[in-house]
Amino acid sequence: MSQDDKTACKLSAVDTAQAIHGSRGQLISQKPGAILLVMAAYVLGGGGMLAWLAFLLVGPLVPLGIELSIAGRLLLDTLLCLLFFIQHSIMVRRGFRLWLTRSVRVDFHGALYAAASGAILLLLTALWQPVGLARWTPPGPLRWTMIVVFLAAGAGAWWGSKSLGDFDALGVKPALRAFGSQTAITATPFTVRGPYRWVRHPLYLFSLIMIWSGPVFSLDRLLHNGLWTIWIIIGANLEERDLVACFGRDYRSYQKTVPMLLPTSLRPLTTGSGGRAKKHP
Repeated sequence: MSQDDKTACKLSAVDTAQAIHGSRGQLISQKPGAILLVMAAYVLGGGGMLAWLAFLLVGPLVPLGIELSIAGRLLLDTLLCLLFFIQHSIMVRRGFRLWLTRSVRVDFHGALYAAASGAILLLLTALWQPVGLARWTPPGPLRWTMIVVFLAAGAGAWWGSKSLGDFDALGVKPALRAFGSQTAITATPFTVRGPYRWVRHPLYLFSLIMIWSGPVFSLDRLLHNGLWTIWIIIGANLEERDLVACFGRDYRSYQKTVPMLLPTSLRPLTTGSGGRAKKHP
């Protein structure tokens, strides 16, 4: 069987790099450090996500007033978004993970990523600068409808994450399994389940719905929503490259059958042999 026919992710190069480096020079190799990292993933990763979701619904919970002009406030808000985008995009790239194996075991990459992302989200929500009054305030019934859509999109994101099988948003499961073991996590097989039968990136789609259904429409929030929309579209395209490199022909076949972000049919897809997507009969 050629490498392109395998359904296991070819990002096993990260595991291979880990095997080469072994435990030499590892910053987090024993239980105390790993436990602290897991705690950071829960507190910072989980706390940052909850703070951002609350921000989407009601805006900054405790606005930190900084004496800045309107342009200065918008610039600071933009820089906070860019900080998250850069960190988030770099840490998921294969090249960065290959480099990271020199000092951090692959089992701890997910927890480290979640802790770093959550810390920046907490920073974003704490330092975010509101600008002016709302450009538009949804009337009562529409506001509640938007909140219902927001919550439904959140449920959809949960459904999408569960459809990934052993997916762990905070990356703590591999870290917990690694206690007392030098064995890296195994490669993930290519499968198509749940909302992935309608779009290739349902988590991004549900994130966009949540961003725009938050019933706050001030100038700074429009800036936030616009920047995050652009970043999600760019991020989805960058992730496509990694997934093609990861799953090869299986993912290219999936690309031809399933749209990237916007569903084009009410009929879901099923998977044929080898994880390939095909039209539902």
